Amino acid sequence: MKLFEKTLNILQSGVMILDDELNIVFINLWLQKAFAYVDAQPGENLLSLCPELKGRRIEASLRQALDSGLPAVLSPVLNRSPLPLYHNGQSQAEPFAQMIRVQPMREEEQNYCMLEVQDVSSVIRRERLLNEQADKLNQMALTDELTGIANRRHFNSLLEKAVASTIDSSQSLSLIFFDIDYFKPYNDHLGHQAGDHCLARITQHLNDILKGEGYHLARYGGEEFCIILPGVSPAQATVLAENYRQNVERLAIRHPASSVAKVVTASFGVSGFNAGKSDTFTGLVLKADNALYRAKMSGRNQVIQACLDE
Repeated sequence: MKLFEKTLNILQSGVMILDDELNIVFINLWLQKAFAYVDAQPGENLLSLCPELKGRRIEASLRQALDSGLPAVLSPVLNRSPLPLYHNGQSQAEPFAQMIRVQPMREEEQNYCMLEVQDVSSVIRRERLLNEQADKLNQMALTDELTGIANRRHFNSLLEKAVASTIDSSQSLSLIFFDIDYFKPYNDHLGHQAGDHCLARITQHLNDILKGEGYHLARYGGEEFCIILPGVSPAQATVLAENYRQNVERLAIRHPASSVAKVVTASFGVSGFNAGKSDTFTGLVLKADNALYRAKMSGRNQVIQACLDE
């Protein structure tokens, strides 16, 4: 028996044996030290030591084991810290996360139950870190590296959801495509680093505006970008696009190779989704892209709205 107790006392987990009145029959050293503000000794009653356990899931599990002989497991997902246990027995902000197993026992016509406690804090921290890393990787997969806004893959997902929501609600949906005017000559004259800085500055400025309005900005490719506007009609979107065009121009980013202005400008194309009129995701994108093409062919630095019957 002494060897058995020695074995239990060197375990890096807790073991407690309770009788049918929830009196402590045995408790190993690890668990004894983990109780921060109670002296858990053999002969003490667990509920007297920790009255906060009364009526809780852990008491019900102990009663179930003693009265019905049924084991139980209290996972940290639903029962994070059933017992007031702390690392090194020092009371901190909250008890450490625990995995608890309750096992019924019977000896000499007497019912007992064994409480096994494992500290799973490190496991939970590792899972949290892995989840954070996974979230970060997912975010990176959906984010344009240069500008920090949604990339084309994310744009497709956002637009698909917006189209589905529009079909369900029969509300408006508009899409804006815009392109930086004469961006290749800009790069040729000032270098790609300046070009990257130009794109980042414009998208950051517009994204700050759009986030406040609840709209989504994404990089479609190269110097071409798109804005998804749920609940906005094409006429309203055209007004907004003109505002965004002016915002780009007001940034006053010097453009020594532009044929339309001394500063960087942008051309905009606007289209709308006609729910219930056999319009499609692809059709919405093509209409916006065609409208952008007409804006560029018509002199750039302007907004063109796609015809309703396109």
